[in-house]
Amino acid sequence: MNKISALQIVDPKHWSGLTREAHLGWLGMQEPEVISPIMNRLYELNVGSDNFVAFVDRLPTEWINDDVVYRWFLQGSDERSIPLVKATTDSLGATVATDALQLGLNRGIFYMWFPERYFEATSHIVGNKPEVYQLRVLEDPIQFDSTWRYKVQLFTGDDTLWVPAAELARNTMWSELFGMVEQELSKRGSGVHHTAPYQMENVLSMIRKNYNVPGNMISKGKNKPLAFAFIDQNGKTQTRWIDKLGWDFYVQFKRDKARLIGYGKSNKLVDGSFGHSGESGNVIRSGYGLYEQMEYGNILSYNTFSLDILTDFAMDMSYGKIPEDKREFVVNTGEYGAYQFHKDAVNKANAITYLNTNVNIKTEGGKLTLDEGQFLNYVAVNGIKFKLTIDPMKDGYPNTLRHPDGGLASSYIYEIYDVGTTGGNANISKVSVKDEEEFFGYVPGLRDPFSPYNNRPEPRLMATSVDGYSVFKGFIGGVKITNPKKTARLIPAILR
Repeated sequence: MNKISALQIVDPKHWSGLTREAHLGWLGMQEPEVISPIMNRLYELNVGSDNFVAFVDRLPTEWINDDVVYRWFLQGSDERSIPLVKATTDSLGATVATDALQLGLNRGIFYMWFPERYFEATSHIVGNKPEVYQLRVLEDPIQFDSTWRYKVQLFTGDDTLWVPAAELARNTMWSELFGMVEQELSKRGSGVHHTAPYQMENVLSMIRKNYNVPGNMISKGKNKPLAFAFIDQNGKTQTRWIDKLGWDFYVQFKRDKARLIGYGKSNKLVDGSFGHSGESGNVIRSGYGLYEQMEYGNILSYNTFSLDILTDFAMDMSYGKIPEDKREFVVNTGEYGAYQFHKDAVNKANAITYLNTNVNIKTEGGKLTLDEGQFLNYVAVNGIKFKLTIDPMKDGYPNTLRHPDGGLASSYIYEIYDVGTTGGNANISKVSVKDEEEFFGYVPGLRDPFSPYNNRPEPRLMATSVDGYSVFKGFIGGVKITNPKKTARLIPAILR
C-alpha cells in the first residue's frame, strides 16, 4: 500500500486466524503515549458493504417454520392472447389464406387453427385491428393432432369487407372480446377462462464464522490497552484488545450475512439436487440472492447513458401495467451514476431556452458564486417521474472493476427495487426460520473469558482440553422478491 502522507510511519497490518502475543507488538500496542485517543478510519465505517448491511437490516423479515424450502405465489392475468397457426378456406387445413382468396367476403365462412382450446362457440375474437376485423366462432373447436380448428365468420354489416392475409398470418395474436348471442332463446355464451398462479420457490442458505483465542491472551486482552481506541455498536469507546477481536467478529459476520442476501447464488441443478457438499460430506444448499432474482426482472445494459434511455426503459416497464399517476420510480445508483444522471439533465436543460438561470448566480460580498446545483429528480412523459438516491454500497467493496469514465463500474448501475406497489407490501423481504435466524455460542477450554476459570475449589466443565476457547456464529436465511417483474436494473455493458 502506498503511503497516504509523509506523516505515516506504520503500514496497516492484516492477518487471519489466531491472534498471538507476537501480534500485539506487531500492532505497536506498547506505545507510551498516543495523542489521538480514537482511531480515525481512512474510509467511513458505513461506506461500501456496511451500507449494504444497513440496507439488508431495514428489509422486513418473513418467518417460516422449519423447512429449508419456501414458496410464494404470483397471480398472472386470466386474459391471454393466443397465437394463430394458420387460417384456411377448407376444413382440412389445406388451402392457406391469401389476399386473392379474400377470406370473409360476404360474411363467408373460413377456418382458423390455434395450438389450444381457448375460444368456444359464440366467442367474438379479434386480432391486430380489433376495431376493423371481428370474427364470430360458430361452433366448438375440433382437435386435429396438436392443433384446434375453429369455424369462424367475419362479423360485419359490410358485404365488401374481407380479411387481408397479413391479418391472418402465422403467430398473429388473437383475443376474445365477449360471447355474441341472439336476443331471443339464446342457448349459451362464451366460457370462463381460469389461470393458476405462478409458484415461486427458493431455499434457505446457511453461513458460519468463528475465531479461536489462546488462553494466555485472555488476561493480556483485558489488561493491556490498545494504542488506539474504537467505538462499538453501542457508541461506547473501547480500548481493550479482546473487545476489538469480538467487535471485528461482529462486524464481519454482519457483512457476510448481508452479502449472502445480496450476492447469494443458487447451486440447484436441473434434476432438483444441489451441486456441492461440505466438509461433513452433506449437501450444501444455496438459494437465489437478491441480484440473481433480479435477473428475472427488467434488465437493460447500456454503453452510453442518457435520460432518454432511462425513460424508454421505464416506459416499456409501465406501459399498460401501471396507471400514469403511479409511475414514480425511486432509482438507486452510485456517486458516478448520480453525476452521469446530472450531466445529461444539464444537457437537456440547456436545450430548453425558456429556463430561468439567474437563480444560479449569487453575489456575496461583491464576489460572484456559481451554484450549479445537482439534478436528482426528473419528470419525463406520460407521468413518468424519477427520484434519484445515491447508494454508497455501489462505490466500495467487494466491487473492483474500474469504469473508463472514472470510479467503479458498479457506481453506474441504476436499480429499481419496486416498480409501483405489490399489494401495499414491500416487494423485497428477508426470509428466515422463526427463532432460529442466528446462532451464537462458544466452546470453553481450560480458560475462557465468559465464565470463571481460576482459583476454583472444584473443577469447571470444559468442552475441550485446549487452553483457550472458540467463538461461533451462524445464520440461516434467504431473500424473497415477491414479483421480479417489478424490479429493474440498468447496467453498464462493461459489467455484462
